[in-house]
Amino acid sequence: SRDLTVVVSVPAGETLDGRWLLETRIGHGAMGSVFRGRDLKTDQTVAIKLLSPEHCRKTKVLARFEREAAKMIGLRHPNIVHFYGQGRRGAIPYIVMEHLEGMTLHDVIKHEGGALPLSDAISVVKQLAAGLAFLHHHGLVHRDVKPQNVFVSVGGRITILDLGVVHDRQDPGLTKPGAMIGTPYYMSPEQIMGSSDIDRRTDIYSLASMTFELLTGSPPFLGANNFEVLYGHRNVAPPDASVRASGVSKAVAKVIIRGMAKQRGDRPETTTEFVADLEAAAGASSVDLAERFAFVSGAISAAAHDATKIGALGANDVPMAASSEIVALTRDITDERRVFRSTDSRTAIMHVATERHQVVDDVAASTPSSTFVSGPEQTGQLR
Repeated sequence: SRDLTVVVSVPAGETLDGRWLLETRIGHGAMGSVFRGRDLKTDQTVAIKLLSPEHCRKTKVLARFEREAAKMIGLRHPNIVHFYGQGRRGAIPYIVMEHLEGMTLHDVIKHEGGALPLSDAISVVKQLAAGLAFLHHHGLVHRDVKPQNVFVSVGGRITILDLGVVHDRQDPGLTKPGAMIGTPYYMSPEQIMGSSDIDRRTDIYSLASMTFELLTGSPPFLGANNFEVLYGHRNVAPPDASVRASGVSKAVAKVIIRGMAKQRGDRPETTTEFVADLEAAAGASSVDLAERFAFVSGAISAAAHDATKIGALGANDVPMAASSEIVALTRDITDERRVFRSTDSRTAIMHVATERHQVVDDVAASTPSSTFVSGPEQTGQLR
């Protein structure tokens, strides 16, 4: 029989599988904890993520957690967070990832006042496109491209995080037909409809949606709740970024609109094509992101100072704010989750206009920036 013993706490100072030393717990949330650790074999600093005990009995959550590392170990690209290993401490699974210093693109945007200059945005998107192209080359679709899942490191490196809902076209695995997975602000129409054959063009749609936000300061579709946002992506023509922001040309806006085409056959075939079209339309030269985002280094120093001040509180009392800008945390660990009942995803979207209040009553507290998981005869989950 399978061992379901759950260990209540994992102390710093312990070594996992004789190799991974837990040094300091630097973050914790509804899904588990993240430690800064050390690889005793290479003396490299790493991030070690452990699933919380309460989720170890949840078969699908457990499987997704371990599948994230299994898919990515051995794959290396400068714009994708690196995975080094995985294992279990009793019944608690853990994965070992690259330790990064910097802040999320979401936080960078806030620091910059909500939007980025055209040349900065294109330089960011160019690195993202390279990372996504690498995933697509290996038959993987990220499915949750958004600023919160992008990390800006000291030195200007852009890294894609959170591969927990990556879709393997050769091995669909845990995703059932009709399931809707992604973040409402950036979801493609085919994701919303629960298509079972999504491909790289889903990520192109999300990348175009995020490019819109980088240039205008807000996502392309807004709403009072998730379903209003999803309805826009499914049924409303993509907005013109040049109307939302005076610094965006009509040519650039057209590239973004094509990237957000409702029919995926009308979108660029690859992220490389999308970014090439964007560069050609903008006529802007690349910038040195290390210089442009130099403030990231200062943010790390400030966060480290705060962490030092609270170090005596004990691991369970360390607030996320002290460490969230120092390490690449996947958002499913750092964000609290809410669960609500949902109708079939396809039915919900098609009826939101005519039965708005019936749907909204069930999701009044939902947040469109969170990852949404829903499907026929199952519970919709925000994370």
